Amino acid sequence: MAKRTSWLLLFAWAACILAGLLFYSQKQLSEFDPQGVLLHASTEASFDTDIARALQQNGIPSASIIHVSTSKACYCDTLAQPHQQALLAELETDGYRSVELSLEQVPELKSVMTATPALIVIDDEYQLRYLGPYATGYGCFTGKNVVEEVLQYTKTPAYPGAIINADGQGCFCHA
Repeated sequence: MAKRTSWLLLFAWAACILAGLLFYSQKQLSEFDPQGVLLHASTEASFDTDIARALQQNGIPSASIIHVSTSKACYCDTLAQPHQQALLAELETDGYRSVELSLEQVPELKSVMTATPALIVIDDEYQLRYLGPYATGYGCFTGKNVVEEVLQYTKTPAYPGAIINADGQGCFCHA
């Protein structure tokens, strides 16, 4: 009888821990563009060139992998580091470099981006290739990792326009 009670208590304890983790992880999920600000702005015909020009005017070199954060501390930035390193490892041989950028440094970005961490890729011809989150899902590691897609699109010689990813739930801090 005591052994059965022990197993029941262990099972109840494990169920409580799992329920607590699920509850906590649900609180960590947030939308990347909850008000549709980025989505709406990206419908403008000049959006790609406007963003690229704003980055260039702020000293961001071409062929850059830009990690966008805010001046406020954000735990989600640490979760994006493996994605950032994986992307840099793949594109570094093509001459890309990593750049850290705060939303507060570029008012044009702050007006269209409401969440960080975010990724911007500018190619060697100063064309915007990607703007959006690194990944989605719980802790930005259980959902969709966009690194492979960004790599594929960045290495494509033809330029049909930028990929603007305004959709997704994950670990994001709102600016």
